[in-house]
Amino acid sequence: MKKVIILIAIFTSLCSVTAFAQTSIKAEVDKISLGIDETLTYKLTITSLEKNIPTPQLPKFTGLKVIASTQSSSMTFTKGKVKTIAAYAFVLVPTETGKFKIEPGTIKIKNETFSTGPIQIEIKQGKPKPRARPQQKPSVSEEAHPEETEESPQITL
Repeated sequence: MKKVIILIAIFTSLCSVTAFAQTSIKAEVDKISLGIDETLTYKLTITSLEKNIPTPQLPKFTGLKVIASTQSSSMTFTKGKVKTIAAYAFVLVPTETGKFKIEPGTIKIKNETFSTGPIQIEIKQGKPKPRARPQQKPSVSEEAHPEETEESPQITL
């Protein structure tokens, strides 16, 4: 009888672990170090066996500003089970230089909260933009031979 109770306990715990593994959330960025004049792409992907995935709690993007965003979702049916994937992508531009932490994104499904890890990024001063070249004065060789640099007037006698 003890063996049956132990087996039931193990089976129940394995089922609960499987239930937790049915939902995952992942955050990623295309780079962790960027210049002030570059963009950063942040992507949040949620995979679940739930048909309807609620909107996740997005992190605050300290030191960054959202300039574009998109979202997509897909459902697949395999062996009688539904798998839903929701993806959110944000194009961000830095607002200041320094080291920043993008806090975890979270989602709550069936009273269970899932979250990503934080992401550390560093925003550095960008490369200076090239200055316009000042107009150059003609060189001595151009002044000595004006016929090569500008059209000479024709003189008729």
